[in-house]
Amino acid sequence: MLLYIFIAALIVKSFFVDAYRIPTASMENTLLKGDNLIVSKMSYNFSTPGRIPILDKKIPYVNIFEIGKPEINDLIIFDFPAVKLFDGSVIEEKFVKRIIAGPGDTLLINGKKFFVNNKEIKLPGSIKYSKYDIKKRSEPDEGIFPTGKKWNRDFYGPIVIPKKGDTILITPKNFREWQNTVVLDHGAKELREEGTVITLDDKPIQNYVIEHDHYFVIGDNLDVSRDSRYFGFVNDKMIIGKVLFIYWSMDPSKIADGPLGFLSGIRSNRMFRTVN
Repeated sequence: MLLYIFIAALIVKSFFVDAYRIPTASMENTLLKGDNLIVSKMSYNFSTPGRIPILDKKIPYVNIFEIGKPEINDLIIFDFPAVKLFDGSVIEEKFVKRIIAGPGDTLLINGKKFFVNNKEIKLPGSIKYSKYDIKKRSEPDEGIFPTGKKWNRDFYGPIVIPKKGDTILITPKNFREWQNTVVLDHGAKELREEGTVITLDDKPIQNYVIEHDHYFVIGDNLDVSRDSRYFGFVNDKMIIGKVLFIYWSMDPSKIADGPLGFLSGIRSNRMFRTVN
C-alpha cells in the first residue's frame, strides 16, 4: 500500500502539481519569505517531467499539448537553466515572479508606472515600493538588461518582448544586447563574437529566428527585486507552472528555541490562501 501511495505521489508531482518555498523578500507583500506554494504544472502545458522527482535532476522533456497561455499578472514559477551569462555569472535556479508583458508587447516603465502597448497596467495592491524613492531617468542601474542600455529600475524601456517566429539580425553592434536571449531561447552553449563574425555553437550566423514566446517578469517588491529588468526575458520552455495558493507559511524570524519553537513562527492566516 505504501508503495502505491509513493508511486501516486510521484506521478502527481511529476505531471500535475508541485511545491515551492519562498526563500527571499523579492515578492513582498504578495508572497512572504517562508510561504510554501502549490504550483499547477498543467496551467499552460501538459508535458513529460523536466526533472527526476526527489533527486531534482534535470532531464529532457517534451510538451505533449498546450492547455493555455500565460497572461499578464499571472504568478509563475520558472527555471533558469545552467548557462553562462555575459557578465560571467552562471544561473541555475527556480524563481517566482509576476508576468507584466508577453510576446510581441512593448513595455515601458515610467517612474514606477508600467505601460504595455501604450496602456498603463493596473498592478495589484500588494505590490510593494516607495513612492518617494524614485531614481532619476539619468541614473542608469548597474547590471541592467540588456547590457548597454542606460535605464534603471524605475525608468525602463521601451522594449519589445520577443515572440516565436521573430527574426533578429545579429551584428557586432547588438551582439551583447541579444546574447542572453538567444542562448536561453536556443538552448545553446554559447553565442560568441569572433571579430566581425557572430557564432552560435561555433556556427556563423547573421539572423536568428526566435524559437519560443518570451515574457517579461517582475518581483512584487519592486525596489529590491532582481527580475527581467536585470536578467532578461523568460521564455515559455523555462516556465514550470502557475502559482495556485499558499498551503503553509512560517515566519523564520519568529521561530523560538526548543523542539516546539517552530509553532511560534506559523502564519495560520496565510494557509490555503489564493494569491493574485
